[in-house]
Amino acid sequence: MTRSIAIALTALLLAAGLAAPAQAQSFRFGIFFGDEASDFYPERITCMSDYQIRQAVAHRGYTNIYLNVMMEKHVEVRATRDGWVYLLDFNYCTGRIEGRTQLRPAG
Repeated sequence: MTRSIAIALTALLLAAGLAAPAQAQSFRFGIFFGDEASDFYPERITCMSDYQIRQAVAHRGYTNIYLNVMMEKHVEVRATRDGWVYLLDFNYCTGRIEGRTQLRPAG
């Protein structure tokens, strides 16, 4: 009799959707596509190392690359291009240059 009650209770819970197998359950929470600007410029799973930052900036045509101040997901990069020294605001998680200030002629 106890076994028949357990089977009936399990059947009732399954019918109500409360005892579905773990692989059949899906959880939908968090930020969904289109909610954040980061959906359009996705961040990397792991952010870039110093070497990868220098390579990414060099790939954009800069030389004499120096990393200055590390901030939250950003680093100030001083680099030379086309005869000028620039201060770049580089997001090391998206790999994008988000700001550029021309400092002085290179020399």
